[in-house]
Amino acid sequence: MEILKLNQIPLLKENEMIIPLFTLESLLLPGDEMVMRVFEPRYKQMLDDITLDNLAYGHVMSNPAMPDINGWLVPYDVGTLVQVNDLEEQGTNLLYGAKGGERFRILSLIEPALKPEPFDAIFPSVNELMGQYIEQAPSGKLYVRAVIEIIPELKGIIEPVKWESLLALWRTYIENIAEINEMDVDEFDIDNEIKNMFPNPDNDAIWKIASLIIDSIEDQIQALKTIDINELSSIIESSIQKKLNMIRLFRQSNE
Repeated sequence: MEILKLNQIPLLKENEMIIPLFTLESLLLPGDEMVMRVFEPRYKQMLDDITLDNLAYGHVMSNPAMPDINGWLVPYDVGTLVQVNDLEEQGTNLLYGAKGGERFRILSLIEPALKPEPFDAIFPSVNELMGQYIEQAPSGKLYVRAVIEIIPELKGIIEPVKWESLLALWRTYIENIAEINEMDVDEFDIDNEIKNMFPNPDNDAIWKIASLIIDSIEDQIQALKTIDINELSSIIESSIQKKLNMIRLFRQSNE
């Protein structure tokens, strides 16, 4: 992955854009949601920049195998675009809802204007930090940015038989979890619950079930890179099978 200095930002091609990156210890699949709490100056600056023009940022996960960039963590090369919803202040923190949107691939990273500093519990203001670089680098930012390209929507369709098989496998997993937790599965209409959650085998449904099931980093990264809907379906199926195998091992160890 290419690392760009502030004076090396290229002219963008038609399918490219520059976005801020929010680097975390988890990924956000398309359609998945989480509540975010921001207190660091770099991300407060990011929110200021994007909320004024209703822009998106990139939710990415740090990659421990990569060297840092100007002291900051380097992410994996895929992520999801996020629009900020219901932004509010809570003391010195900013709270908002994040929902994973389109997938993207990072082409190059743009380093921040300043190296990270240990601020302990008290953070300086965004303006204080900007004062340290604004004259030398007026286009600089406290956060990492990236030149990206959007990954197209999934191609293809899932055959009804394969879709029903996937949901049946998911049902089996739910029943196993219920039994382990000594819950009476007869009290729940699992079939109707699943059908209500996933009425049609479209892109929204496949990503929704993916966000519920795929929990390993490797599988999530692979899922974000998929091109065909059946490829993503296979990753989901494999993830459920892994969970079922873990349940079998758990039961065997307790016999």
